[in-house]
Amino acid sequence: MSDRYSIPLREGRSLEVEVLTYPIDSARQNALIGLWRTEWTGGDYDWLRSMNGDYSRHLRIQAVLGTIEGRPAGTASVCFPCREPEVSVVGSVLTHPECRRLGVAEALTSAVADLSFRAGCRVSYLGATRDPRNVYLRCGFRWWNGGVMRLEREDSSGCEEEFFAPGQATSLRQANWGDLPAFACFVVQPWDALVLDYPRALLSGKYVKLQRCVSNFPAVHEEAAPRGGVLGVLVGESAHRVLGFGSITPEPGEYRRHRAVIDVCSHDDYAGGSDSLTQWLMSEAAGRGVERLQAYVAASDPGKQERFRRFGLKPLGRLPGQIRLEGREVDVLVLEGPVVTGS
Repeated sequence: MSDRYSIPLREGRSLEVEVLTYPIDSARQNALIGLWRTEWTGGDYDWLRSMNGDYSRHLRIQAVLGTIEGRPAGTASVCFPCREPEVSVVGSVLTHPECRRLGVAEALTSAVADLSFRAGCRVSYLGATRDPRNVYLRCGFRWWNGGVMRLEREDSSGCEEEFFAPGQATSLRQANWGDLPAFACFVVQPWDALVLDYPRALLSGKYVKLQRCVSNFPAVHEEAAPRGGVLGVLVGESAHRVLGFGSITPEPGEYRRHRAVIDVCSHDDYAGGSDSLTQWLMSEAAGRGVERLQAYVAASDPGKQERFRRFGLKPLGRLPGQIRLEGREVDVLVLEGPVVTGS
């Protein structure tokens, strides 16, 4: 696919498409922002930082800009890791109000998904409003759970079984922006643990209808990191194959950062990885001057409770009805303890 090409639209007009790989120049930045602002005031991640290439060391972001008779008509974007891409996420799909019902969104969504498949990705996810007339259905995406949709490459049926296969060699490291797509893929799976990340209200798709996709990684990373915290990932046998993640989120304010919230989750077959990730986070917390940790654990999740107890966190209290699941309320236990390293 060339960087510029034409797509015939309904009513006989043509959509001129330009493929943009971030970072991009200011003229194209202005064109995209002008389109986005016809509907949104912000995105799943920082518009300017992404367009200026702040994430490009690890994450490739590509957008398609469609014009009709020289005027911006629509856009869509996709992102996937620069290294060993397996999963992509589609976002920022928008048609200018004056160009709707011409097939613009369908054409551009298909274009960006195809860009990721040509780069090596095997499956693509996106978040959308649940609607039987959803344009993404015409692009081949199918509902996954709630507001999350999924499209697999033709030769990659059930590829998540391989991504999450047991017995993989694993490693631990600090998360980077190249983890965004696989992080989204991990979070939308139906894991046994109810709460994946309590501070950002990420719950397992086994128990809830999912509400978001692309924004899962920024929601955790962009809250923990600016406070001096960290997001860590358990990685399988591919550069960005996320099998678990955990975070340290210090309390807000300079004088409260000696305390932090910890949370950890992993694939059901990688419980040992959760223990290693917890110890890694403890060491990271100590290095950041954190002295005490709190964990918020669903009362229905004894495995996570026991894990934190093994690392010295003790029950502090019970918060009644903090999680509501289809009318059923779930209590949350608060555990607290000192940062423990070397165990």
